[in-house]
Amino acid sequence: MDFHLFVLFLVTFTAAVALPGPNVAFAVAQTLKHGLEIAIPGAIGFGTGAAVHAAVVLSGVGIFIQDNQWVLLYVRWIGAIYLGYLSIIAFCGKRESRIEDAVRWNSRQVFVDSLIVSLANPKGWLATLVTYPSFISPSGSYLGQAVPMGAAATAISVAVYCGYMFLADRASVVLSNRSMLEKITGALYACVAVSLVFLNR
Repeated sequence: MDFHLFVLFLVTFTAAVALPGPNVAFAVAQTLKHGLEIAIPGAIGFGTGAAVHAAVVLSGVGIFIQDNQWVLLYVRWIGAIYLGYLSIIAFCGKRESRIEDAVRWNSRQVFVDSLIVSLANPKGWLATLVTYPSFISPSGSYLGQAVPMGAAATAISVAVYCGYMFLADRASVVLSNRSMLEKITGALYACVAVSLVFLNR
């Protein structure tokens, strides 16, 4: 495996993940709504999404997706509809304490929601389709390059989203008004839903 090419991939992928977008907005919203302890598995959900992206693209299935953009369209709309539902709940739902909310909404649900958003985000798919093939050296073992790249992408995704969640948790201390946090969360969910619909149309 070309070490310099791999380092360049790490830098490029980190920059792509760290750039604010639908995934970041959703990670922040989950943290503001549920607290850091409940939301952290969401970072693992995004990491799992990155692993799925890598597996699909590097296995060759990505060529099918690239030639059949309607697949992304359906996935995008499913994610947007679900996020619209979450937005309505956040705006209109009964105000609960964080402890009561944690009982109702556990870490496993946060993980699943984050995975859904990651897989429904066309930006993630298109970035993966463009990025991975560019860093595969024809002179090296394909599997020997694909596996480390997928593993690194997963680890980077988890680390970046954990960082955003930590910052959101610090911000929630300042925004101690629970009603305001619910409105901000609802607005973020709505923004993510809209961005999924109109992103890369």
